[in-house]
Amino acid sequence: MQRRDKGRADDPDPQGSGRSAAGGNPPGGDPTASSQSDIAAVPTAEPDPDVDGNPSVLWGVGAVSQRLGIATPTLRTWDRRYGMGPSIRTEGGHRRYSELDVARVARMSQLIAEGVPPAQAAQVSQRSVHDSTAVLARGPRAFPHTTVTGRGVSMTIAAMLRAVRDLDSATLGKMLSQTFDRRGLVGGWSDVVAPLLVAVGDEWARGDIGIECEHLVSECVQTELRYRIRAGQGRRPVTAPVLLASAADEQHALAIFALAAVLTEHRVSLRVLSARTPTPALIAAIERTSPRVVFLWSSLPATGLVPRLPTAGRAAVPALVLGGPGWDRLQLQPAAPGRVVRVTDLSGAAQCITTMVG
Repeated sequence: MQRRDKGRADDPDPQGSGRSAAGGNPPGGDPTASSQSDIAAVPTAEPDPDVDGNPSVLWGVGAVSQRLGIATPTLRTWDRRYGMGPSIRTEGGHRRYSELDVARVARMSQLIAEGVPPAQAAQVSQRSVHDSTAVLARGPRAFPHTTVTGRGVSMTIAAMLRAVRDLDSATLGKMLSQTFDRRGLVGGWSDVVAPLLVAVGDEWARGDIGIECEHLVSECVQTELRYRIRAGQGRRPVTAPVLLASAADEQHALAIFALAAVLTEHRVSLRVLSARTPTPALIAAIERTSPRVVFLWSSLPATGLVPRLPTAGRAAVPALVLGGPGWDRLQLQPAAPGRVVRVTDLSGAAQCITTMVG
């Protein structure tokens, strides 16, 4: 499969970056990889001790994630896209980071935090870091991959809004891609994309922009999320099925795709029905797929009506997870069958569902 390259991360000015056709493994790879056995003793190829300060200590991706404070999906993305990954293979065939590999990743993280585009940061790190001891001397979290907050977020959202007003889907698409690369799916959605959607809605309500701008931002966000979902579907799921859908009259489904992208990273088996799923269609899908969990999204109280689902037979639902602010009237409705859980944000939804099916 093909893969795409992206130039900048979470940068208000994405000019000069590009990407190719979609495909390949999902950004971030498998976040369910265990951190056990993170240190292997015997590499199949010995690093040069003159270059690498401690060639005998090797690290798995989970251990590097904990050591540097960089999310595991981000490490896998950097490995696949920029070649900033483990260089040693053990006798058992497992790839491991040497101390030099860790130092180069740490340096790349530092450069990105300072505003250097990821591709350039990787090149600089590869060329300039030859002594792991000097780079890692300040401790295991010397270069934490922290997200830009405050002014940085405001600048990014403002730049995205300019692209929306200009109907510049190419620039907006690049910036969305870079934001998810930099922050991860949960952080990118919660910190940047969700506030962007709110800002676009507010501008439309004031009459500052037209409906065409809302359509453009929705299409760009959905395109990026669909790419990440497709990219992750090449790996075999390891859980029972989960069915994602919107309430019967709910027209907004971007949150569904965001959740699907996050769950795909966790190798959760998914069926996605998107917006405005009538109750008969939902029941038919449940009968066909026998999901362990059904997730329903509602963004408005007018659409937050729990469907009447069968309590027995093939359409019975073991667990129903309700996401979005539209379920505020839940306590006024008849009790839903089976186990019902409400979640309030993307992170909580992903954690709840992965726990249920794990």
